[in-house]
Amino acid sequence: MRSAFRTCLQITLALSCLATGARAQSVFLGAVIADDDPSPPLAGAEVAIPALNLEARTDSLGRFLFNGIPKGLFRVVIRRVGYNNITLNARFSGADTLAADFAMIPVAVSLDTVSIVGGPTRHGKFLEFEDHRTHGGGAFLTRSDLDKERDRQLGEIVAKLPGVRVNRYGAESSIASSRSIGGVGRGGDSMDRRKGAPRGCYSQIYVDNVRVFSSDPGEALFNINSIPPSTIQGIEYYASREETPIQYASHRAECGTMLIWTRIE
Repeated sequence: MRSAFRTCLQITLALSCLATGARAQSVFLGAVIADDDPSPPLAGAEVAIPALNLEARTDSLGRFLFNGIPKGLFRVVIRRVGYNNITLNARFSGADTLAADFAMIPVAVSLDTVSIVGGPTRHGKFLEFEDHRTHGGGAFLTRSDLDKERDRQLGEIVAKLPGVRVNRYGAESSIASSRSIGGVGRGGDSMDRRKGAPRGCYSQIYVDNVRVFSSDPGEALFNINSIPPSTIQGIEYYASREETPIQYASHRAECGTMLIWTRIE
């Protein structure tokens, strides 16, 4: 079995420079393999550096390559269905080539959320919801949770999620992060201000993978109460960019991300 980096969460890499300082930015390359005997390459694994909006999938030989990485310490996340996640911090000098192999340990994927006798058929978009629940990292509301709050507006229901601040103005409510720091303000236009909407770090919102609120400065707020809870199958909330799934973890995720999945009758 190849001797590779073991998969401990939150380990820190301090790799030596393999090239001279002629380049102004670093190169990061390597391979992802299965921690087994033999150790086959893992194709299709996601390798991402969220802070730099860099993402790649390994090729048929398990290889990946990033160019143009600036100097600094950056979080690297490696994911593949059926294997444990790898999360680590890698330090780049801005003038080196860092090479590493990563061994992923196979894990049994829990399917207890889809094994209910007589339960509804899981459609494609709900598989993503269940996959996110399996890997954790966020806060979730299921159809069962929503049914218990059927007489409430959606803003009242999601206010219970950790990291969520529901800002109310008149009959409308919008989702903001309760963990914003440094006075960051994102979202809200002059009309929202006249309605009484406070300044805040408003979270980006997706409905069935379509972004309905981008968390851009000056953008009109999205009234979360415009969605009836009875039409929703599940809700996810990620309070920080670091927790957010790779495909949603752009700079807009700094104020949190809410994913809403509607029901299919």
